[in-house]
Amino acid sequence: MNISSAASFQTPYPQIAKASMEKNLTEKIEGPVIDEGRVMLTIEKLRAEWKLHINIEDLDELEEFLKKPDLDKKFDSLHSEIKSFKSLMIWGKEARAGDMLLDMEVMYSELKQNLRNKWSVLADKVTGFTLGEDGLLKVTSPPNTLDEWESNILNALLNENKALVSVTLKHATTVIELVQLDKKQFADKVTLNLGNFHKFIDYGLLLNKGALSLHAPDSWLDQLHKNADMEQREKKQGFHVEA
Repeated sequence: MNISSAASFQTPYPQIAKASMEKNLTEKIEGPVIDEGRVMLTIEKLRAEWKLHINIEDLDELEEFLKKPDLDKKFDSLHSEIKSFKSLMIWGKEARAGDMLLDMEVMYSELKQNLRNKWSVLADKVTGFTLGEDGLLKVTSPPNTLDEWESNILNALLNENKALVSVTLKHATTVIELVQLDKKQFADKVTLNLGNFHKFIDYGLLLNKGALSLHAPDSWLDQLHKNADMEQREKKQGFHVEA
C-alpha cells in the first residue's frame, strides 16, 4: 500500500476516536468488583451451623454475584438464605439499639438534673441533641430558643459526658447499618450516614418523649420516615421551581 492509500484509511478525528475508546473501556470496568474467592467464603460462612463474621458488605457482594447469568443451580437457595440471615441481623441490631437507648435515657436524665442544679435558666429551655458530622453531640432546639452562648454551653456539657457521646455514636452507627440492611423498607427512600444523621434523628426529642419503643411516635424509626418523606417533598418542590 502506498502512502497516499494509507492516508485515505487514517481516522479523520484521532482525538475523538481515542476519547470514544477510553469511554468504552471505562464503561466496561464500571460496576462493583466481585472477589469470587471472598464470595465463596461468605457462602461457606452463611451455610455453616454458626454463622459468624458475616457483614453487610459481604452480603451485598454475594447478592451482586448472584445477579450473574447462567449460575450453577447449587446457588439457587442462597437468595432465601440471605433473606433469612438479614432478618436475623436486623432483629439483633434492633435489640442492641434498644438496649443502648435504655442506657442513653439514664445518662440524659442525669445530665438534665445536673443542668438544673447548675444552669436552671438553661434547664427550662426546650432542647434536645443529635449527633453532628464530626461525631460530637450537638444541641438542638426550636428556632430562636437559644443564643450562641447558650448553645456553646449546652454543647460543652453534652460532650463532657464521654459515656453519652460513646453510646450515642454506637447507636447512630447501628441505625445506619439497619438502614443499609433493610433495603425493602429504606431503598430509594433515604441514604443515611454520619454526615447527614443530624438531619433525620433528634435523640433529645426521642428521650424527652420516652419513645424508646421502635414503633412509638417520635422513635428514631418514626423520625427517620417523617424526615425522609419531608426531604423528598422538598426536593420535588425544588425541582418544580427550577423547571
